[in-house]
Amino acid sequence: MTTRKLLATLVTLLVVCVGTGCSTCSVTQGPPVTLPKPDAAADVVVRAYLAAVAARDDEAVRLLSAPAHYRRVHSWPDDPLDTWADVQVSEVGEPTPDEYGPGGYRQVRSVAVVIEVRRCDEDPPNDDRHWPYMFLTGRQSDDAPWKVIGFGAG
Repeated sequence: MTTRKLLATLVTLLVVCVGTGCSTCSVTQGPPVTLPKPDAAADVVVRAYLAAVAARDDEAVRLLSAPAHYRRVHSWPDDPLDTWADVQVSEVGEPTPDEYGPGGYRQVRSVAVVIEVRRCDEDPPNDDRHWPYMFLTGRQSDDAPWKVIGFGAG
């Protein structure tokens, strides 16, 4: 292949890539996440949940989530967390009792989290430094494991 043809091919690929929105931002699956023990505190569950989201470990995300939360957030094609290309947890607060109890949970704890997230759904990818979130965890009894039941910007 001549230099001119090679250059023309590379320019064509660049134009196609830019025109179709392909990006250098890539989301890859990491190793499976180690699940916390069933008696783990709510903040430990949130850390494991975020590690599972970052690793694209769908099975761990499902096991750490309440069924309604998993269906609402993770089981559809436009999962909002799928755009998180990189998640770095910089701070996790102590679990605090919360009055909000979706799904009839007897015990609810909120866990404040500060994360650094790099998203792939922005062109160019944008770094959100120190993004505050509030995660809700719930359980039905003292013996039940904590599950993520909701989250939102803190």
